[in-house]
Amino acid sequence: MKTAALSSGLLLGATLLAGCTATAPSKVRVDMAESGLPNCQSFEWLPTQQQPASLTEQRVKSEVMSQLKEKGYAQAAEKGDCRVTYALDIHERPTNKPGVGVGVGGGSRGVGGGIGVTLPIGKRSEQAGTFTIDIVDTAKNAQVWSGSLDASFLKPEPNEDETREIVARVLEKYPDREPK
Repeated sequence: MKTAALSSGLLLGATLLAGCTATAPSKVRVDMAESGLPNCQSFEWLPTQQQPASLTEQRVKSEVMSQLKEKGYAQAAEKGDCRVTYALDIHERPTNKPGVGVGVGGGSRGVGGGIGVTLPIGKRSEQAGTFTIDIVDTAKNAQVWSGSLDASFLKPEPNEDETREIVARVLEKYPDREPK
């Protein structure tokens, strides 16, 4: 009976400890100009470089414009009320780190314990970085809104699903357009 109670207590303690160490998803950070948002009704894309657009930029542009359209905004062919651009800073982050574990258990012969050590073999890493969407007031030529999110990616550039997810998470903080 004592062994069952000890095992239950250890299992509960391990579960609580595991719950405390879980990482929460990154929150979207928003920064806005003191003057507030301009009355943007249409957006144009502000390219990030003078070189040909990368696959990532093409994916981000397509997804941003699609989601802004869903929020009630129009895409301007030339001169929009606001311009939108993005920045993506990616770096490699190692995922395999050495670890130490301590265990205690009970059985029919009493209580026992053990210590375990893990040593990573080989190189494993993930791509992590900060994704930012910036809104620029065309009339003032000044940034008026910025939303950013820390994210992890499977490869050095986000794929279509990853792009869709990060753009959606950032732009859900941008207000829907109020109909006139």
